[in-house]
Amino acid sequence: MHHRELVMTYLHVLMASWRDMYPSVYVFSVGSLIPFVIAERLWPIDTPPRFRDYGFNVVLSLSTAYLSLPLGILAALWSEQLRHAVGWNPISITFDDLGALAGVGPALELVAMIFVPLFIHDLWFYWSHRLEHRWGPLWALHRIHHSDECMNASTWARDHFLQAAWRSFFSIFTLGMIVDLDLTQAGKAALYSNLFLTALSMFYHSAIRVRIPWLDAIVVTPQVHRIHHGADPAYHNKNFADALPLFDIVFGTYHRPRRGEFPATGLGEGFPAPRSPWSAQWSPIAAATRKLWRP
Repeated sequence: MHHRELVMTYLHVLMASWRDMYPSVYVFSVGSLIPFVIAERLWPIDTPPRFRDYGFNVVLSLSTAYLSLPLGILAALWSEQLRHAVGWNPISITFDDLGALAGVGPALELVAMIFVPLFIHDLWFYWSHRLEHRWGPLWALHRIHHSDECMNASTWARDHFLQAAWRSFFSIFTLGMIVDLDLTQAGKAALYSNLFLTALSMFYHSAIRVRIPWLDAIVVTPQVHRIHHGADPAYHNKNFADALPLFDIVFGTYHRPRRGEFPATGLGEGFPAPRSPWSAQWSPIAAATRKLWRP
């Protein structure tokens, strides 16, 4: 594909994707939070979040969704071009064989569509997340997420758009290089895994006082992830995984919460929460730039 064609394809996909995001992204951002907002009032960890706490995170998440999309599309196009340039034959994966198994086939196919992409995503996420806590320029972007002093279900999407783009770029690029899924199955797998991850992320960011010790080492729970957001330095660099604590357990960063362990969250007076979604998007860029030039 010539450069002009590639650019036109990219712009066409980008504009179509931006158009298709409306209005579903707005309905989803607000509608999915409603049961968690109710639960956070019925069983709060401390003082229930204010409605303006939710509002700030929702507006920030919408701007992040639109601003991070261009790099995600670019990753998919670049991986396809590089694959053709080097003559790499990707692995062909089909879920149909699982679905054809007698009795358990359909259920097994659905589980595979959720957890195969989720496993690959979480492996990338774990290491990119650890790097964000170690390297100054990336921490300048990521600390917006940690600045929420009243962590709640909407905190799941309290991300800077460059952080969201950086996290998705490498997982999309890698998948595009090594895997060649049937487009219909790829779409289903992406939909099912993302829906599961979004619901789980809203749940484990929630301010619901719930303790599920038998589940803590299987998937991330509210107590497990609250440890990661804990303001106390004793909790720093613990529980990085996005969905599967397996990676924290294997690489030695897992902290299993004790009974009643629901620490305060936020970054303290040294980094107060930004006052507007605008400042949350643009001030970290200035901070990251300063870190790059003056480490």
